[in-house]
Amino acid sequence: MSSTTPPSPGATPPGATSVGAPKRDRKRLLGLIGAAVVALLLLLLLLSRCGNDDDGQSSAAASSSAASSTTTDSSSASTDSSPARSSSTPSVSSGATGTAAGTPSSIIAADGTMVLDPAAPADPTAVLGQVSGQTVTGTAVQVLSVPADEGFWIGSSDAQRVWVQLTGVAGESPYQVRQGDRVDFTGTVVAHDAGFPATVGVDDAEGAAQLAGAGQHIEVDRAALELSA
Repeated sequence: MSSTTPPSPGATPPGATSVGAPKRDRKRLLGLIGAAVVALLLLLLLLSRCGNDDDGQSSAAASSSAASSTTTDSSSASTDSSPARSSSTPSVSSGATGTAAGTPSSIIAADGTMVLDPAAPADPTAVLGQVSGQTVTGTAVQVLSVPADEGFWIGSSDAQRVWVQLTGVAGESPYQVRQGDRVDFTGTVVAHDAGFPATVGVDDAEGAAQLAGAGQHIEVDRAALELSA
């Protein structure tokens, strides 16, 4: 007679299905899905932060570039405008003879003394005596009259005029001086006596007394006399 062994506690009888196993499998599956969802959310959050950082860096770089460009343009504009401001101011430059070139209708001595100043017209007689022997430069000075072959009056009026006596070989002057011309020249202030007007052919009607009283005239080599442009 065979004996029947009773089933052990917890064992599943043959041909039966365990009820607890599917429940455990579902819990495990739900746990895995939950973990995957959390991981996906964390990944999306990380990517979003990285994107924001990149956008911020790009914006900062663009702002920095724009500011640098603006600064450069401002500096260029300031530099370009400088030549324009400086060119609007009348300048006194050094000529080939070392004298200063002045403004139109002016005569300037080598030491800077204004013999004939268009801004302050005055009788140049006293100033000529102060710069006797000095080199002077005339710029666009008007020829008032040409009473002699080798000399003429220049200045702004009969009361403010200087005698110019030409020197050098006749024919070296590039043109014939005429009344109304404006001339540029470099010459020397030279003293003369009371007989000088008669010597150069200036009579009373042409200003002999004024020339004798001035006691000084300007000697200019023909080669150093030019018609002003």
